[in-house]
Amino acid sequence: MTSRTYHSLHLDIVSFDSSSIIYILLPHRLPAEELTAIEELSTRFETNIVAISEMDWNNEMTPWKAPAVKEGEFGGRASQFLDRLKGDIIFNLESSLQIRNPKRYLIGLSLAGLFSVWAGIKKPFFEGVAAISGSFWYDGFADWLMKQEELGCVRFYICMGEVEKETKIKRFASIEEDTMKVVETLMIKGAEVAFEVTEGGHNSPVLPRIEKSVVSLLGNQ
Repeated sequence: MTSRTYHSLHLDIVSFDSSSIIYILLPHRLPAEELTAIEELSTRFETNIVAISEMDWNNEMTPWKAPAVKEGEFGGRASQFLDRLKGDIIFNLESSLQIRNPKRYLIGLSLAGLFSVWAGIKKPFFEGVAAISGSFWYDGFADWLMKQEELGCVRFYICMGEVEKETKIKRFASIEEDTMKVVETLMIKGAEVAFEVTEGGHNSPVLPRIEKSVVSLLGNQ
């Protein structure tokens, strides 16, 4: 495991002699014991894993502007972040790891789960995408998805906590309905979708859900 700071982002990198690489977008750094578990996943599935955190969460993980949950607004700068992720961060990282003909996978939590599905649909860049407690309540996302004629990625793993729908925050109350809309729309459009309701609430516990995501995306590789 190595760590580095790259243009304000924090990267925890587990390298493995493999062409597959999993990028995990997180709202904060993982503690040491969870990073150890990530290393074990890398060995188990013979894959490189890169955990990326400390991005401008409310702005860079959102595809368009919308009212924020508390005050202000989400910035809607996902396009800029995706361009930076694909062009600068991934290119330099994979070059330094000497990965040829990479098979890339993307896992995101919460708003990053929303971002990951959005990014996976935009262009054929990722082999598979996972959304853990994806923020599919986000204004206009389900409608945007329905209007997409082509999917860049056709393999998805989506999960949500069994008690997420019991939230007292009005903005999140439709999460179960919105998540099912996303799952059903992806399937109608021909994607391979694994959907699961897991124990716990929003994002928690996170490590078992990351493991489930890796198992779903790489289990039959």
